[in-house]
Amino acid sequence: MTLLNQAQVEQLKEITTQLRQVRQEKSICIEEIAAQTLIRAGVLQALEEQRFEELPEPIFIQGFIRRYGDVLGLDGNALSHTLISNVVRQDSNNDHNNSDNKSNTYIPLVLTYILLLVAASTGLLYILNPPQITSESLTPKVNGQQSMVINQ
Repeated sequence: MTLLNQAQVEQLKEITTQLRQVRQEKSICIEEIAAQTLIRAGVLQALEEQRFEELPEPIFIQGFIRRYGDVLGLDGNALSHTLISNVVRQDSNNDHNNSDNKSNTYIPLVLTYILLLVAASTGLLYILNPPQITSESLTPKVNGQQSMVINQ
């Protein structure tokens, strides 16, 4: 998992504590939640036990929280939204820092694609419009001069 900042970890702890409490109040076992959300029971247990290092990327955690909350009758979107806002802010800062590196790699790829398109277009034009063969090029040459073919 990518590392969460401290604010995200604290929010995630609060959210998972709330989810666990509601699940226990409703006497629902983890396996039932797993069957309804299609999230593995091990992932749900890691969420509830706050073993965040065992979880996937934050965007997946957001989806897990949304589905988990919906199954419990809570507003899953609202629960996941508090985590989303911090994840989006952190990811946008990382994307801005990496954008300089990415732009340098796109330039050679663009040039390669342009060259491939030009070559393919030229080849297609040549195939569709072959050079015309004239009757002068079909007449036999004698001693470097063209002989006249007389049709009688």
